[in-house]
Amino acid sequence: MNIVIEPSKIQMIDLSDLKAHLRIDHDHEDDYLKHIIEIATSILEDTIERPILKKTYRYIAYKDNVSSPRTIELPVRYVDKIISVESKFPRGDHEKIKFGAVVEFNKTFVVSDTLKYPVEIKYTAGVVEDYAEIPRDLQYVALQIARNIYVCSDEDILSFGYIRDIIDKYRSITLD
Repeated sequence: MNIVIEPSKIQMIDLSDLKAHLRIDHDHEDDYLKHIIEIATSILEDTIERPILKKTYRYIAYKDNVSSPRTIELPVRYVDKIISVESKFPRGDHEKIKFGAVVEFNKTFVVSDTLKYPVEIKYTAGVVEDYAEIPRDLQYVALQIARNIYVCSDEDILSFGYIRDIIDKYRSITLD
């Protein structure tokens, strides 16, 4: 199980930019539009297979969902930092584990000789912590995704040639 325990402090696109893009000049849908921004960001990050906005995750690995008894692959690519690795026991006790990290093909693996399952790993992943650092073309794609959600369009915006070119570029390059 992998969950975000500390979301990003910024959003992919600004609410005012989305409202301008949708030509909305009232405030009564602002909460709904903020939710759409979160969904659009999630779709975009899933599509380019990397977190753009820096977040803190908690991943719990069980013995039956790892391929090696000494190695655990983290489910999010482009991990920034591993904060902690602990064994969790049924009574609520926990034990810190000495570990190493190995990165291969932008995937991060936690390696230890003392893994006792289940293992809780806290880590950060993502590239951008400041709104000014978000690539403008990715913001544009997020705006287009958000527009499709808002107007309930079933058109596959992610398959458009110019959108696909942007997505493919960010799948294959490093943002940092």
